[in-house]
Amino acid sequence: MIVINTYVLHRREEYWPNALEFGHKRWMHDTATNLKPKLAHPFAAGPRNCIGQNFALLEVKVILAMFIQRCTFELVPGQIIVPEQKGVTMSPKYGMLVNLKKRNF
Repeated sequence: MIVINTYVLHRREEYWPNALEFGHKRWMHDTATNLKPKLAHPFAAGPRNCIGQNFALLEVKVILAMFIQRCTFELVPGQIIVPEQKGVTMSPKYGMLVNLKKRNF
């Protein structure tokens, strides 16, 4: 079994400038080339990729858009977020508490 520690890999300065800072532009088109950066795909690729990937991606986008339109999210203050690697994914070790409130229209 080969495990790649993506948490450490994504924070290495020799691969990523300002590796410890969040940069939203990493996921945007490059203005010089008009190309989007290549990112790992959760549904794999090739002839044996997931048959439901297009539906799943659309469904997730719609659900997320509905939450964003109808709710506000606020982190509960005073939390210490400790990242934990579970297999190949990362998650907060002790969870992450948010206050979710319905927006008033």
